[in-house]
Amino acid sequence: MLPHLILILFLFALGACIGSFLNVVVWRLPQIEHDPNDRSFFAPVLKTIEGLSNPPSHCPKCKNKLKWYDNIPVIGWIKLGGKCRFCGQSISPRYPIVEFLTGALFVFYYVMFFMLQIGPCAAHPNLVPHATLGTLRMVPRPLAFLIDYPIYLLYMALVSGLLASSLIDAELFIIPVEIPWVLALLGIVAHAIIDKPSLPGALNASAGGAALALGGGIGLIISIVLFQKGILAQSFPDGEPMQDVDVETLSPQGKVLDYATPEFLDPPKPPEMPTRPMSRRELAAEMRKEMLFLLPPMVLAIVWWSLTTFVPAIGRVWAQAVALNFFSGLTGAILGALVGGFVVWITRILGTLGFGRLAMGLGDVHLMFGVGAIIGAGAATVAFFLAPFFGIAIAIYMLFTGKRRELPYGPYLSLATAFVLLFGCPIMAWLTPGASGLALMIRELLHGGAVAG
Repeated sequence: MLPHLILILFLFALGACIGSFLNVVVWRLPQIEHDPNDRSFFAPVLKTIEGLSNPPSHCPKCKNKLKWYDNIPVIGWIKLGGKCRFCGQSISPRYPIVEFLTGALFVFYYVMFFMLQIGPCAAHPNLVPHATLGTLRMVPRPLAFLIDYPIYLLYMALVSGLLASSLIDAELFIIPVEIPWVLALLGIVAHAIIDKPSLPGALNASAGGAALALGGGIGLIISIVLFQKGILAQSFPDGEPMQDVDVETLSPQGKVLDYATPEFLDPPKPPEMPTRPMSRRELAAEMRKEMLFLLPPMVLAIVWWSLTTFVPAIGRVWAQAVALNFFSGLTGAILGALVGGFVVWITRILGTLGFGRLAMGLGDVHLMFGVGAIIGAGAATVAFFLAPFFGIAIAIYMLFTGKRRELPYGPYLSLATAFVLLFGCPIMAWLTPGASGLALMIRELLHGGAVAG
């Protein structure tokens, strides 16, 4: 147990430090203002980095710069007695709570992955039985962490990002796109470097999945370029209408009045959000803009999949490329991002057209895009369909406690994703026979149609 104990203490300290940074992200990121007419890529990135790093840590009341030892996670707040050493004003307990919670999550997932062997499965579990982190190594199990730490740290980055997104979304009903896109980039790069089929958590794609990923990825880049050039119009240019929250429960700035006390959350000023309901016709017009954005990724994904499937010469070359772990890991992460985002986006579009009210926020699309790049297409889809059950559980809790009636969907997606990190492998194993049968039926229909043609 000694190696486990040493690693647990180290990981708690690491997680608490990450939690300290998350406090900065949750407080500052929603307040960074971007020019809505600036569609360039690098300007918002640089402004975000500057906004998170400047000014240095300071008291939000008196603006005095904090001493370095006041920033020690959890301990610093306790040592100060929850008050600023300069002005004596109270410091929200939110800060040590987030730091402690992040450290506890790092420890919790370590215990589940490496001590209880509950966690992700390999990309091709039929090749290696019982493929969970730390179980297939010819080393003592605590030392398996030294081999499997990249995927563990990748998952902890995801958990940290989900925590920050949920805190912001629960308070302000927004998910800053910077968080999921950083997660997506991190997931794509990491899986390209570390993935191999026997590694638990790997996303090595099959030839068909890799084809869909490459075509869809190129299509997404084309759509982004067309959007930046102004050829594709932005939906809801004045902001999405807040139709999922009763307008009467909001202050003039858009903040939910009865969510939590300022002493706990100490929230930043929320951005102004439009509250005017939109007609079915107006909503349908905005959804058409989003469908046009989705068109290039969908078309190119189908085109490239068809070429690699029905043109033997291309298929042989493609199979050789997919045999490389680097390439299959890269495309597996891209496929996960595309599927994760697409499942939410198509639900948003169809739900809005069908019910005449905005079904989901576009921030949820970005969130699952980042989630899919890290945990893969199948796990992200499972998380999306599990999220309503977490919503029901929280709704029942709020009903009995008298809390407000509605929460944004981001925290539910985050809770479902955190659950899938542990139990996604058996859930997907249970669903695999049905999915395989459906895929076989579609393949037979396509091949039959090709032969008949």
